Amino acid sequence: MPFLEVRDVSKKFGEKTVLKNVSLTVNRGEVLAIAGPPGSGKTTLLKIVAGLISPTSGRIYLNGIDITDVPPHIRGFSMVFENPPVYPDRSGYENIAFPLKLKNMPEAEVRKRVYEIADLLGIRHVLDRKPSTFSGGEYQRVALARALVTNPAVLLLDEPLRNLDAKIREYMAVWLKQLQLKIGVTSIYSTHDPLEALTIGTRVAVILSGEIKQLGEPLTILNNPVNLDVDDYVSIPALNIFKGTAKAFRGKLVINIDKVSIEKNVSSELQFEERNVIAAIRPSDVSVVKTYQSGTLSGKVELIQYLGANALATIRLNDIAIRVIIPKTIQINEGDSIYIVLDPRNVRVYDVQSKQRIDL
Repeated sequence: MPFLEVRDVSKKFGEKTVLKNVSLTVNRGEVLAIAGPPGSGKTTLLKIVAGLISPTSGRIYLNGIDITDVPPHIRGFSMVFENPPVYPDRSGYENIAFPLKLKNMPEAEVRKRVYEIADLLGIRHVLDRKPSTFSGGEYQRVALARALVTNPAVLLLDEPLRNLDAKIREYMAVWLKQLQLKIGVTSIYSTHDPLEALTIGTRVAVILSGEIKQLGEPLTILNNPVNLDVDDYVSIPALNIFKGTAKAFRGKLVINIDKVSIEKNVSSELQFEERNVIAAIRPSDVSVVKTYQSGTLSGKVELIQYLGANALATIRLNDIAIRVIIPKTIQINEGDSIYIVLDPRNVRVYDVQSKQRIDL
């Protein structure tokens, strides 16, 4: 029996459908990351799990017990929002202690719990300070401490790192992962950033336009996307997507994109006549060399975007353009001729109509 189950949950606001038959389970002690772009339904889903809003249809179960109509304060869940309401006129200690004092807990027990959670999160030094003196990371950790101090059955985190700058966000993502390993609280973590979800989540649910498109372990989501939408969403930098044709026969799949032909080894049972397909490959999966080698394709560098140690180059091959990650060991300039290698194993093929991956 799953610890927490969301079963066939849908939500409408007027005529607008925000969630469509969402089903997922959360195991005790894991972090389920809900990943999707803004407006995909992540926050609505978390609020339904928390009991802050009711689903239009569907049910929520905790340990097999239907809690759909149970008030939020009885569920024993805690939620940290994108902009957590840390009270500006109260010290770090007072902010963290607030939910315990609402329960009329003895002051000695309150103090014990606040200091324990502050030590765990590394924020004892801010307990006597006001939020106006906090850094972004300290602010988020105080909000998290207030959520954890009550020992919640489930911790719901709604884009908690979104408003931090890139370096702090990267640090906090790793810190949260390490914290989860220490405390083991069952968590649902929502984020618009697929890399953040893949870093933090024990499993990841990709939600697009209110529907769960794929749920699985991070490497499964990354390496085996079930459809083009998931592949495109988790690819950073943006996925290279091409329309072309493909034909499968005698254990070979031949893909033709413009004047580029790619051949993949496939199961001999896969056979179909030439048909329209969509081919996709990530910029990081394309190899580049400066001199001609057997099997390389010649192109010209149109644009270079620097990404710190590496560069993202747009290379023109006949009538198509492909984005490629260029390692720092290769010095190139716009206008240079260069050669690329498309490893057939890195090319994924999708049906034009359904966008589902063609099983090879």
